[in-house]
Amino acid sequence: MVEQFMKMAGQERLERPGEPSRATRLLRARLMMEETLETIRALGVRVKCSVPGADVDSFAFLYIADGAFNLAEVVDGCCDVKVVTTGTLVACGVADEAAQRAVDLHNLGKFGPGHAIRADGKLVKPPGYPAPDLSAVLGGGS
Repeated sequence: MVEQFMKMAGQERLERPGEPSRATRLLRARLMMEETLETIRALGVRVKCSVPGADVDSFAFLYIADGAFNLAEVVDGCCDVKVVTTGTLVACGVADEAAQRAVDLHNLGKFGPGHAIRADGKLVKPPGYPAPDLSAVLGGGS
């Protein structure tokens, strides 16, 4: 359905894995950020930049949970995030279900010797744990 939506919207969809146009990459980035921030707000969390003017990375944010939680908006937001990220894979010509399965299986392997759970609840993979092998999904593309 995501691919059908993109076709109806006139959005770029590659037939095989590759790099979409600059305009498509910018669109996908804006859509991902917009939907993610809407979901975060629905969780009752505000996000602030901790280092004004710095390039954005996951450590440049402060998360403040002082807002109202809205379950319906969280569900809608999470589903929209999935639609946008699936659309980004489609735009890159990548089979989303095969890629998701490969990453999910890889993530389950992170529970081997040496893994840890950070204070905030995030799983930290064991030292030296390799990135997922997506070569079969990408068919040699990059």
